[in-house]
Amino acid sequence: MRSLIIVLLISVAFFSCKNNGQSTSSATQKQAEAAETQKVKDIIVSRERKPREQDFQVLSMNCSKNVLTVIFRYSGGCKEHDFNAYFSGSFMKSLPPQAYIDFEHFNPDNDPCRSLVKDTVNFNLEPMRYQSGNEVIITWIGDPNITATYTY
Repeated sequence: MRSLIIVLLISVAFFSCKNNGQSTSSATQKQAEAAETQKVKDIIVSRERKPREQDFQVLSMNCSKNVLTVIFRYSGGCKEHDFNAYFSGSFMKSLPPQAYIDFEHFNPDNDPCRSLVKDTVNFNLEPMRYQSGNEVIITWIGDPNITATYTY
């Protein structure tokens, strides 16, 4: 009787751990698709915006069609955080033209949690189109090594 119970428990544990045939790569693909369907925020065009000290990191920026996808990392985890993007409306004289983008992090009530959180936020790139071209290099003002090429 005891052997039957042990075999039954092992069987239940084995079948409950099954991943239903999904590989980790398909799970990653589903996350990417979910990010694409996520709300696309507008970039705020403002010449008055002054860069501020950052309490976050930009891990990557990628352009696809008219959407800039930014992956942020910050400390928190207890509250919902949000980001805005700012563009001055000015382009650097270069070929292709270059433009700086700045981000603002909304940290509600100075979230006391200390987990490192990654967030993906999508922004509409149409305000960053250069009128006499079809490509702009977008650079994060906080780190000139983080760039993305917007082709339209």
